Amino acid sequence: MQFLPLLFVVVGASIVRSTDLETEKCEEKVNTCTIFSGNNGLPGTPGVNGLPGSPGSHGLPGRDGIQGPQGEKGEPGSQGIQGPPGKAGPSGPKGDQGQKDDRITKELALLKTCMSDLQTQLSILQVTARTTQKVILGHIFPNIVSTGEKLFASSAAEGNYIASKMACSHFGGQIASPRNEAENNAIVKIISKLGKSAYLGMNDIDTEGIFTHLNGEQIGYTNWASGEPNSVQEDCIEIYTNGKWNDKSCSETRIIVCEFVSN
Repeated sequence: MQFLPLLFVVVGASIVRSTDLETEKCEEKVNTCTIFSGNNGLPGTPGVNGLPGSPGSHGLPGRDGIQGPQGEKGEPGSQGIQGPPGKAGPSGPKGDQGQKDDRITKELALLKTCMSDLQTQLSILQVTARTTQKVILGHIFPNIVSTGEKLFASSAAEGNYIASKMACSHFGGQIASPRNEAENNAIVKIISKLGKSAYLGMNDIDTEGIFTHLNGEQIGYTNWASGEPNSVQEDCIEIYTNGKWNDKSCSETRIIVCEFVSN
């Protein structure tokens, strides 16, 4: 049967043609119809961010709200730094003079009277003490001469410098150390009566050529004989009956003359 192949050709051509027509119609009307659907394609790359837009204009301020309730009282704050003092104010008017208190005036007068009586009694006691001291010393030292606040005394005993210091210290005094002409003359009265020289308390044992008193004070008043002192071997001082001084060896024997401070 020869007509079968021919029939298939006609039908196939008719299908192809019909398909082409429908395809054309779909291309004319996009998304109206779809004859064939394919697989989804790969996603595209993200686009570039656009430029920022210009800021919008500010809106009008809103209305004030209703005031809320008052909160609780907070804790007190720390004390601030004290400020500088203010300027002094003007002086006030002078007040009226107060009345004199007669009671205070009387008490002050009474106190002055008591002080005067005490000073008188003290003077009497001092005179009595000096007299008593002189009487007591007179039993020990028959040769006593007073001047100023000092008493110079001697029992006519003799000794070297060390013995003279110890003897005077034993009776509460010290070896005679005149500090002025009056005291030097008082010593002269005693040794002139005894007819012998005496040691004085000053010496240059510690530093050659620098004579000091027993308390270490350098001597101020001096009455050296002509050409004295003149020997580095003589550290002590003797006083002649004419009142002049001479440097002398401390080991020789001289009259012991002591001095006492009057009470």
